[in-house]
Amino acid sequence: MKILHIATDEKFINSANRTFEIAFPNSNHFIILHSIINSALKYVDKTSNIEIIHRQKNSEIIIAKKCEKFDCIILHSISLFNSTVFLESSVKNRFIGMIWGAEVYNNFNIIGRNVLGPNTSKIKSKFDRHSLKVKFKNLIKNIIYNKYILYPFPIQITLKRLNYISVLHKEEYNYFIKKNIISKNCRFVPFTYYPLEYIMKGNDKKIITGNNILLGNSASLTNNHLEAFEILRDFKIDCRKIITPLSYGNIQYAKYIKSIGYKKFGSSFQPLLSFMPLHEYNNVIQSCGIVVMNHYRQQAEGNILAAIWLGSKVYLNKSNTVYHYLKRIGIYVFSIENDLVPDNIIALQNLTFDEIKHNRNILVQEIGEDKIVIQLRDYISKFPPTH
Repeated sequence: MKILHIATDEKFINSANRTFEIAFPNSNHFIILHSIINSALKYVDKTSNIEIIHRQKNSEIIIAKKCEKFDCIILHSISLFNSTVFLESSVKNRFIGMIWGAEVYNNFNIIGRNVLGPNTSKIKSKFDRHSLKVKFKNLIKNIIYNKYILYPFPIQITLKRLNYISVLHKEEYNYFIKKNIISKNCRFVPFTYYPLEYIMKGNDKKIITGNNILLGNSASLTNNHLEAFEILRDFKIDCRKIITPLSYGNIQYAKYIKSIGYKKFGSSFQPLLSFMPLHEYNNVIQSCGIVVMNHYRQQAEGNILAAIWLGSKVYLNKSNTVYHYLKRIGIYVFSIENDLVPDNIIALQNLTFDEIKHNRNILVQEIGEDKIVIQLRDYISKFPPTH
């Protein structure tokens, strides 16, 4: 089987390359779309199966033609570019679309669900104007590359027409069907960019050593920091730290959350303002026995799974499909609405050793590399013939 991957220079593409190569050795070819101005790759390792294609006019049409030579085409994200490649292709039944989340949840033409809490919604417009320059640059770039001329709503159309959709868990897939985002006839292909071995590389023997609180994963409004602050204010923090990663996302929002965090919690608030490699990030969360991720949507799955492996007591919003997935497979995971309440006297107590061991055993079974490889072989080997 010849498998074509269409991706960009993102940090988890290396993990995908490794997993697919184990499942289908010497069968994978990656096209990495990259800027013609800077040809050096930042994240993706330049292996023998990597081909860099510089973005230029009609790149989508050129790549769509290449797809005809492959048995299976993987779209890493249903981006504007990847959607146009799919729509231009004559072999649409060979595509698998991997949904990352942002292409659905950040697109108000696709989903109507409010992913922001009431307090965060009130301040949203304050930070929208800071991104107007970026939005304008993207608009000009898209016009230059003819994207809006070729198709008016390529992402929406692609999501509806894809026969195969890939996300980590069935809960997210079912949610997209329920919201009429994807076709009810499309098939589910389980896959994660975060196999356990990749998440915990070099940290697999580590375990939680402290009782600090980790709040959120980025300087994104979808973390709903303000709502989480109100919840945590009802607790006696004592000598704990509320560690809040703000190193990537909206810079102005990061400054705002930093200011509010210090006002509410004083020296107990500890923002992380500089980017950390994954292993360093894992060292930080090793001190956090409690993790609060107040996303109303699927987000930060890698961070959540790493925290569970290390032994954190993880609190998720019940609106998040990840919460329901973890509950289904038997993980000790807790809801912000029901469990992170002052009446719960063990709310800020760390998990027991037996609970940590239980969670680890389930993660090995569910997202270990062996399981992911077996699933890929099982699903893709049944893929439709090329002729």
